[in-house]
Amino acid sequence: MRLPQKIEALRRATIFNKKTKEYALEELKKDKSYLEKCIKEDIHDNIIFRNYQDYLISTVLERDGLMKRLKPIPSQKAFSSKEFLKFYINDLKNTPKEAKVKKIGVFDTETTDIYGYIISYAIVIQDMENMQTEEIYEFLNPKAKISEEAYNVHKIKQEDLQDKPTFEEKKEDILKIFDSLDMVVGHNVFYDFGVLKRELERAKHFPNIIDIPIFDTMFYSWDIVVLDKKKQPKLEEAVAFFLGNQKANYHDALEDVKMTLKVFNKILEEGEKL
Repeated sequence: MRLPQKIEALRRATIFNKKTKEYALEELKKDKSYLEKCIKEDIHDNIIFRNYQDYLISTVLERDGLMKRLKPIPSQKAFSSKEFLKFYINDLKNTPKEAKVKKIGVFDTETTDIYGYIISYAIVIQDMENMQTEEIYEFLNPKAKISEEAYNVHKIKQEDLQDKPTFEEKKEDILKIFDSLDMVVGHNVFYDFGVLKRELERAKHFPNIIDIPIFDTMFYSWDIVVLDKKKQPKLEEAVAFFLGNQKANYHDALEDVKMTLKVFNKILEEGEKL
């Protein structure tokens, strides 16, 4: 069954850290007998999994006596981001501390134009246990012209980027950061991953897709943020709803990720009350 983009986006978020995921998937390569038993019991009509890989991991942890496996969602409840968030929070609460997602990175880019190349990127890494953060903010020489429309949004001048490194020169550093994370967070971050894919392709780096769980605050706040018109909330609209009016220089990559991190933490907090 082909699901709407919104649901596919919501399903990308994980509750598990990378170490737990790697352990469980290796275990499943050796023996799938317990998984097969679980699937026979759990799969029936009118259900979907919040995140199928999370389900697979949970069957291994249940086999090991560490937690109860995750249960599928009745499909009629899966089309609301509010309901999806409830299931995500509940799964997170029922996960052992040592298995939970620990290190998230909030990611954003500014580009030469809507289908262009990166001129700046920012990542704020947050430790989910002690909530300490680390900021990474870089400008890049895109080797491409910044469109007038893009300049009017982010105000980054072409001449200010001439002596900056190119994406190809920073590529390995960027990939290393993503490799260290359990999950990426962003507001409409699928757009930024599309830009990354384009940059990796231009740099002749294949595969050009970064395989990592994603929590997109735009999709998770869709049915929570109250607006005059039902639509995907912009970052500033989500900020205003969850945090009230904030002084922020939107469309600056670092400012955007700092605001997105606040929204992400607030979504998790609000999810506890649903």
